[in-house]
Amino acid sequence: MRVLLLAAGVSIFAVVVWLAGPRLVLEMLWRVGWSFPLAAGVYAGQVAVRAAALRHSVLGQPLRYADVLRIRLSGEAVEWLTFTGPFLAEPTKGVLLKAHGIPAAVAFAAVATEYLMYLVVSSAANAAAMGLLLWGGLLPAAARPAAIVLLAAATGFLAATAAAAITGIGLIVPILRASRVAIGARRAQSAAGAVAPVERVIVAFLHEHPRRLVEVVLLECAALALLMAEVRIVMAALGFVLTWPNVLILEGGAKSASAAFVPGQFGVSEALYALLAGAVGVPAATGLTLALVRRLRGLLVGLVGLGVTRAR
Repeated sequence: MRVLLLAAGVSIFAVVVWLAGPRLVLEMLWRVGWSFPLAAGVYAGQVAVRAAALRHSVLGQPLRYADVLRIRLSGEAVEWLTFTGPFLAEPTKGVLLKAHGIPAAVAFAAVATEYLMYLVVSSAANAAAMGLLLWGGLLPAAARPAAIVLLAAATGFLAATAAAAITGIGLIVPILRASRVAIGARRAQSAAGAVAPVERVIVAFLHEHPRRLVEVVLLECAALALLMAEVRIVMAALGFVLTWPNVLILEGGAKSASAAFVPGQFGVSEALYALLAGAVGVPAATGLTLALVRRLRGLLVGLVGLGVTRAR
């Protein structure tokens, strides 16, 4: 299935490049020039900020920031160099936290909590982007239903997370137990039993540590701001100075690519950036170039993370 999905992503990528014009895309990549190290540096700053968010998500276990940053960079190596995205990168961080003496439930709950807060901020940005696109009538008629669905999904996710934080009642275990109709009572109970210790720690963090929760959310907002700055840097290098609402459309709208199960969102991300670029009034090729620049800087930071991992 992964091979088929990757093949589909490669096909989409080839079509998008062909439509944009391979020569034009290469010219735009060349035009980015010395702005690429700046964009990569900004992304590295985002990684450092999210490392701080991960450190704040670990309950009752002091950790040096340098150790958490190395763990974060190791996760970047897994995410970018294996094209598995967070599906393998996030558990890797949990394993590495456990190797630093953090109890397993606390380690994996910290990773899940940080990623949950990242999803909360990303969902808010995605909802804002979809709202701007719909309100401004910037999307083709055929794309509007998808934008409405994405807006509803992001809003629902934010409401569910807020409910868990306010009530202190988890959502994952009840869903797993209810799935016994589809997967069988034994499998459902086994899955719920495995997840329950981690979810208890996550819910305790959300419900009983409001100050730390706010700190993590603010750090995730700072990380998002850095990603938006990166978009502006790359687009300015291509000759387009975007307003911040348009930058939000590009950054927040691109979060929709995570809904695709294509490895690394390969092809899907490029197509989405091209669509969003056209929506904000710049050539689709600039959106494709932005996506390619982001892949290249991600690979660069991933290689740094690999070096950090091998050096330990």
